[in-house]
Amino acid sequence: MIRKRPLPRQAIETKDDTLIDVRKLAALDIAFHGPRLTLAEFGFGVFFCAALGLFLFAVELSAGRAHSPFRIVVAGFSLFVALNYAPLLLYAIAITRRGSAHAEVARELAQRDRYARKYGAQQFLLLVPLVVPILAIVQEARKRSWR
Repeated sequence: MIRKRPLPRQAIETKDDTLIDVRKLAALDIAFHGPRLTLAEFGFGVFFCAALGLFLFAVELSAGRAHSPFRIVVAGFSLFVALNYAPLLLYAIAITRRGSAHAEVARELAQRDRYARKYGAQQFLLLVPLVVPILAIVQEARKRSWR
């Protein structure tokens, strides 16, 4: 009987073709568009959306006004979008400091068209409240459990 050696953990295939990897999304964005544009995009997403959401909440909750449910929903949505951009901004800062964007996505860059379509389409997840932070937490927990 032939005994097979177990594969190293890095060689084990994951289901990365089914769902977005948040860190790789940030690294791909840096590799495709450069660190300056990526940091500006993610920073704008965090700070502008948070400011917009807080402003709309403040306006709606001010005394003597009738509350508009639409504005409250838009304010909440803006805050959730800001939360979705936060992990991307943190990853982009870490990747830019290390200068590791191309190394982290070497496999994806080899199949540039396929992964550009995949991650481009899945960027719409940024509009789904709390999806990106939850994915980032789950993916980080899985990485740490592999160590």
